[in-house]
Amino acid sequence: MLNAELRQKLWSLVSKTHSNSSLIIRPDNKPSPIPLHNYFAGNIEQHFLELGSGWSEVVLKLAEENVNMGFIAMERKWNRLRRGFELAEQKNLQNIFFSAINFQWFLSDIFPENSFDTVLLNFPDPWPKKKHHKNRSIDQNFLKSVYNILKPGGKFLFATDHFGYARWTIRHLRKFNQFESTSQEYCFERPALPISSFEQEKMDEGKRIFYLERSKPWL
Repeated sequence: MLNAELRQKLWSLVSKTHSNSSLIIRPDNKPSPIPLHNYFAGNIEQHFLELGSGWSEVVLKLAEENVNMGFIAMERKWNRLRRGFELAEQKNLQNIFFSAINFQWFLSDIFPENSFDTVLLNFPDPWPKKKHHKNRSIDQNFLKSVYNILKPGGKFLFATDHFGYARWTIRHLRKFNQFESTSQEYCFERPALPISSFEQEKMDEGKRIFYLERSKPWL
């Protein structure tokens, strides 16, 4: 857990924006819940969050194809995020917003509980060396945060091409045990979502992709 002084220093870094784009989420001067209705029109009832969205290829494609859904892309690398919102502006998309906030630090602070129908985490850095495992996105606190911001019936989707990280994630999901599993703990296909260039690159290399899906139980 971060102490209050460190949290404020980190927040002062991640909450700064470098663009006047209307598609950038601009939080207050302290971590606090972001009401989604402040950004999305009233006719949008389903919300999709991609964590570590990279070049935003997946979420942009989904936003184009699902104009009645609201999308948020979170990416801490500014050049990637900028490319995402510039493309969204070119396409005149009104149902997608972008955030540079580091989700590993502030995910549970900035989104209210029961906000999203889907949370997607694609190909996070596996930090393969054992001494670096503490840097992995997946841990018990992260899973709890994802669980809390999902609506009942909402889905957490995860993908990795790293076998060790797939095993790590399955172990953490078993330990957390509040999510509901599908009939399989993982699979090698996910036809419902677009494929990013990174994902296609790994496929072309012959890498096996591990796809995991878990659901928050209905009340």
